[in-house]
Amino acid sequence: RDQPRSRGLGDVYKRQFEMEDDRQGVGGGWTVRSDVKVQPSDRLQIAVTPRYNEENSGHQYVAATQTLPYSPTYGVRYLFADLSRRTVSMETRLDWTFTPKLSLQLFAQPLLSSGDYVQYKQLAASKSFEFLEFSQGLGSSTPGGVTCVGICSLEGRQHVDFNTDGIADYSFSDRDFNVRSLVGNAVLRWEYRPGSTLFVVWQRRQSDYALLGDLDFERDATALFQAPADNRFIIKMNYWMGL
Repeated sequence: RDQPRSRGLGDVYKRQFEMEDDRQGVGGGWTVRSDVKVQPSDRLQIAVTPRYNEENSGHQYVAATQTLPYSPTYGVRYLFADLSRRTVSMETRLDWTFTPKLSLQLFAQPLLSSGDYVQYKQLAASKSFEFLEFSQGLGSSTPGGVTCVGICSLEGRQHVDFNTDGIADYSFSDRDFNVRSLVGNAVLRWEYRPGSTLFVVWQRRQSDYALLGDLDFERDATALFQAPADNRFIIKMNYWMGL
């Protein structure tokens, strides 16, 4: 619900934060969001919507292999994991009317997200939703292969020991990830004569990807703003011809 307006430099509208929680077992998640709108004057309005979300997926598909064929699933081993995802974003909008004929609109949305694959498991039988969980172990590389009991993370890969003999039978690349993105645009509108308008548009896209899996705001924000950016400038002019 909205809080009362405060007076001073202008009207300030604040919406109390909202929280949604739909967690069930190892799935679902929760979200915290707040809406703030500031209007210092009749000509300027700023809206900011920060959001934080944690979401868990209990049985995220990872890979399939015929290594050491597994008869309950027709010879193929189907690997899954619990996926823990965290996301923080902040949508920002600005509307500034300098004069009835000149205005500026600005939109920006930075987003940081991480995905951590935890508790790897294997489908136990076809037409079921039962799983065989792998215990987390410590792996080491040897001339004869990778020694591992359960599942072991080593040099950016996950190594799995299916037959519990202490030697990894199968490996796949680590699925943990971090996504950082920024989308923004600005539109300057000028009605240079009645019915005729000039638009100057700036669009910016910026993104970065890393194989980490944990969310660190300072590190990820720094990486985002250091990432390569795509900037585009567009000019559009309308001319009204009275006949």
